[in-house]
Amino acid sequence: MQQPAMETLTLCPVCRQKTRLTVELCPHCGAERQFGPTKREVLTGTGLGMLAAPSISTLLLPVSIWTGVFMVAGALGGFFVAHSRHGGDRWLKRA
Repeated sequence: MQQPAMETLTLCPVCRQKTRLTVELCPHCGAERQFGPTKREVLTGTGLGMLAAPSISTLLLPVSIWTGVFMVAGALGGFFVAHSRHGGDRWLKRA
Protein backbone atom coordinates (compact mmCIF):
# COMPACT_ATOMS: atom_id res chain seq x y z
CA MET A 1 0.00 0.00 0.00
CA GLN A 2 1.25 3.45 -0.85
CA GLN A 3 1.95 5.82 2.06
CA PRO A 4 0.00 9.12 2.07
CA ALA A 5 1.84 12.33 1.23
CA MET A 6 3.46 14.09 4.20
CA GLU A 7 1.33 17.23 3.82
CA THR A 8 -1.82 15.17 4.42
CA LEU A 9 -0.55 13.77 7.73
CA THR A 10 -0.71 15.24 11.20
CA LEU A 11 0.03 13.97 14.68
CA CYS A 12 -2.75 13.03 17.06
CA PRO A 13 -2.53 15.48 20.00
CA VAL A 14 -3.28 12.70 22.49
CA CYS A 15 -1.04 9.79 21.43
CA ARG A 16 1.31 11.53 18.93
CA GLN A 17 0.76 8.89 16.24
CA LYS A 18 0.39 9.80 12.55
CA THR A 19 -3.17 10.37 11.36
CA ARG A 20 -4.75 11.98 8.31
CA LEU A 21 -5.86 15.62 8.49
CA THR A 22 -9.52 14.77 7.92
CA VAL A 23 -9.87 12.00 10.50
CA GLU A 24 -12.46 12.54 13.27
CA LEU A 25 -11.44 9.53 15.37
CA CYS A 26 -7.84 8.50 16.02
CA PRO A 27 -7.36 4.88 14.94
CA HIS A 28 -4.58 4.36 17.50
CA CYS A 29 -5.89 5.69 20.82
CA GLY A 30 -9.58 6.31 20.06
CA ALA A 31 -9.49 10.06 20.78
CA GLU A 32 -12.34 11.94 19.15
CA ARG A 33 -12.36 15.43 17.64
CA GLN A 34 -14.92 17.54 19.50
CA PHE A 35 -16.33 20.73 18.00
CA GLY A 36 -17.73 23.09 20.63
CA PRO A 37 -18.62 22.33 24.24
CA THR A 38 -19.90 19.01 25.51
CA LYS A 39 -23.31 18.75 27.18
CA ARG A 40 -21.63 18.57 30.57
CA GLU A 41 -19.71 21.81 29.97
CA VAL A 42 -22.86 23.61 28.79
CA LEU A 43 -24.88 22.44 31.79
CA THR A 44 -22.08 23.36 34.20
CA GLY A 45 -21.70 26.85 32.75
CA THR A 46 -25.44 27.46 32.70
CA GLY A 47 -25.89 26.16 36.24
CA LEU A 48 -23.04 28.21 37.66
CA GLY A 49 -24.35 31.34 35.97
CA MET A 50 -27.84 30.61 37.24
CA LEU A 51 -26.52 30.36 40.81
CA ALA A 52 -23.83 33.05 40.79
CA ALA A 53 -25.80 35.98 39.35
CA PRO A 54 -28.74 35.81 41.81
CA SER A 55 -26.35 35.22 44.70
CA ILE A 56 -24.46 38.40 43.90
CA SER A 57 -27.70 40.31 43.30
CA THR A 58 -29.07 39.35 46.74
CA LEU A 59 -26.03 41.00 48.30
CA LEU A 60 -27.07 44.29 46.70
CA LEU A 61 -30.88 44.02 46.61
CA PRO A 62 -33.42 42.17 48.74
CA VAL A 63 -35.02 39.10 47.16
CA SER A 64 -37.57 40.31 44.62
CA ILE A 65 -38.61 39.82 41.00
CA TRP A 66 -35.17 41.11 40.05
CA THR A 67 -33.63 37.96 41.50
CA GLY A 68 -35.46 35.94 38.84
CA VAL A 69 -34.32 38.34 36.15
CA PHE A 70 -30.73 37.98 37.35
CA MET A 71 -31.16 34.18 37.36
CA VAL A 72 -32.21 34.17 33.71
CA ALA A 73 -29.43 36.60 32.77
CA GLY A 74 -26.89 34.46 34.64
CA ALA A 75 -28.07 31.30 32.90
CA LEU A 76 -27.73 32.96 29.49
CA GLY A 77 -24.34 34.38 30.44
CA GLY A 78 -23.08 30.98 31.59
CA PHE A 79 -24.34 29.39 28.38
CA PHE A 80 -22.48 31.93 26.25
CA VAL A 81 -19.31 31.65 28.35
CA ALA A 82 -19.32 27.87 27.90
CA HIS A 83 -19.67 28.27 24.13
CA SER A 84 -16.98 30.92 23.84
CA ARG A 85 -14.55 29.06 26.11
CA HIS A 86 -14.91 25.73 24.31
CA GLY A 87 -15.72 27.17 20.89
CA GLY A 88 -12.91 25.61 18.86
CA ASP A 89 -12.21 22.04 17.96
CA ARG A 90 -10.19 19.86 20.31
CA TRP A 91 -9.36 16.23 20.82
CA LEU A 92 -10.93 14.39 23.77
CA LYS A 93 -10.18 10.87 24.93
CA ARG A 94 -13.20 8.63 24.83
CA ALA A 95 -14.46 7.65 28.25
